[in-house]
Amino acid sequence: MGTRPLLNRRLAGMGTTIFAEMSALATATGSINLGQGFPDTDGPDEVREAAVRALREGRGNQYPPGPGIPELRQAVAEHQQRFYGLSYDPDTEVLVTAGATEAIAAALLALLEPGDEVIALEPFYDSYAACIAMAGATRVPLTLRAPDFRPDLDRLRSLITPRTRLLLINTPHNPTGLVLTADELATIAALAVEHDLLVITDEVYEHLVFGAAHHPIAALPGMRERTVAISSAGKTFSFTGWKVGWVKPCSPTYSLAR
Repeated sequence: MGTRPLLNRRLAGMGTTIFAEMSALATATGSINLGQGFPDTDGPDEVREAAVRALREGRGNQYPPGPGIPELRQAVAEHQQRFYGLSYDPDTEVLVTAGATEAIAAALLALLEPGDEVIALEPFYDSYAACIAMAGATRVPLTLRAPDFRPDLDRLRSLITPRTRLLLINTPHNPTGLVLTADELATIAALAVEHDLLVITDEVYEHLVFGAAHHPIAALPGMRERTVAISSAGKTFSFTGWKVGWVKPCSPTYSLAR
């Protein structure tokens, strides 16, 4: 192997995922595991039984279509229309993935090139850093600070440079619980439009909010065509091990002017 490192140099210093470390410690010590976002109990019986019926009826046991089975893509499109008034074509604008993590990785690898910068809320889901590094891009943190963890939007504006390619927005936020307000999202959207940026939104906790409301940034003016929206069934239905996610991509006709 000579002197070349075994792993890709872009992953230098990444180490083991914190989820693996904390879950292993919880198992070894018999502790309650607060290090990973899975629930204490399984989700609704009717969801589990629907999956069992599908397996027994021979549905989903073999390779599905690349974008995901049509019924699920249709359900995702109907969900967006029902809750947010957003219209997506299930055949061309919904892609099913192996959990939201695959969707995040695929989106970042597809949209970034070496030298690009990504502004992301910090603290962050740890796969963000690895995926951005694998794309050869640079993560630029917008740090959320206690006690309220509200984003400093003036600071966000100052972080945007000619190399900024996209904003990676996680709301409802993991791990702080922050839910961006409509006004905060409007300011972020205006910056994205002003600087012609793409936006990736991680919205897996969209239905787990208390005393607040989740607003998708894709619904704001000028954002539908530049936003890649990502979510999953795992958090919503408490079946995180099933790894069922989806992505609603930005318009295929969109291209950066720069």
